[in-house]
Amino acid sequence: MNMNNSVVFKMHQLEINPDTHDQYLNASRGDMITAVAIEDGTFGMYASHQPDDLTKNYIFEVFNDEAAYQEHRKSGQYQQFHQEMDGVVVSDKETDLEPQFMGHQDVALNISTPNDLWVNIVNISVKKDHLGDFKRVVAKQLQNAIDGDTGILAIYAGTKKGQPSEWVIYEVFQSEENYRKHLANPDHQDYVNTTKDWVANKDVAQTIGDILVNQGNN
Repeated sequence: MNMNNSVVFKMHQLEINPDTHDQYLNASRGDMITAVAIEDGTFGMYASHQPDDLTKNYIFEVFNDEAAYQEHRKSGQYQQFHQEMDGVVVSDKETDLEPQFMGHQDVALNISTPNDLWVNIVNISVKKDHLGDFKRVVAKQLQNAIDGDTGILAIYAGTKKGQPSEWVIYEVFQSEENYRKHLANPDHQDYVNTTKDWVANKDVAQTIGDILVNQGNN
């Protein structure tokens, strides 16, 4: 992706009322699929949930710039989604992320039904005296991963605004097998060994991909 400082990258951590997950997904499909299809500035939208808890959901959004984000918020499909979420969403914790790496395959992703994709949300706390080193090494490793393995469908990495040591990486793999292959890759192993003393904390949460749509590299 042609990444620059204008890109709007957001993470939502949503708590959904019990027994309303299907309603939430149906409304999300109408919003996300339409947005990526007709809004030039909406690059990608991804929804997933915790494997053991349908009430814990995540949405990642990528827009060309603030104007594209505001266009989406004013759109008919988003307004419809917002109305349908009344009584469904208990809470929505929105986090603005500074994009550090954004990559996906050339073919557009259009997933909105049950699938075998392997989706991770990785949270990394980097030691403050190694911020520049980590950024340089992780960007190179992620680019090599996207370029060298078509089983990696998308990787988005950002830092929390105002917190440059707090990284969030959203990863979409074709399958668990592809994910395990990625972990065993010598390039990834070299990245892990190089950065292990720079990382204060790392948490990898596997989630179930519900809706994953993007424009590819169009």
